[in-house]
Amino acid sequence: MVSKHLGLSRQSGWLCISSVVSLLAQWATMMLPAVACVLAAASLPARAEEGVASNEATWVILEETDDSLCLAHGGKLITLALTDSGQRAAPAGLEVWVDRWFMQVQTADHTRHQLTAEHPSQELGCSQSIAGPQHWTLSTIKRLPEQAHP
Repeated sequence: MVSKHLGLSRQSGWLCISSVVSLLAQWATMMLPAVACVLAAASLPARAEEGVASNEATWVILEETDDSLCLAHGGKLITLALTDSGQRAAPAGLEVWVDRWFMQVQTADHTRHQLTAEHPSQELGCSQSIAGPQHWTLSTIKRLPEQAHP
């Protein structure tokens, strides 16, 4: 019936529909891994890993904020931030080690950050880069030693 309305023979109409279905299947096959990675990264909570005690995990947070550059790639800016409970638990500050994951694979990026009352946050990067999704996990959190007063 569609072929009559478009002025196509039955065979030509079937070829046209078959081509469209084939193109859609190819597009879905190409896009499915990318969509799955984005959905998986979005569903991963910014949480402590096995190396971080649960009470220490409340001392810092991984925040997602809007940033124009990150939004251009469909992501958010990820910032490591000291919480109020972290400031109370460690007045001198915290040393935080963070691991970066890119497209669900842990990278060699194992970075150290010092969070203090003077510098309570550190930008890590965008959750979505040009090449694919990335996220960060907490590796270790340690209290910085108190400075001796003369």
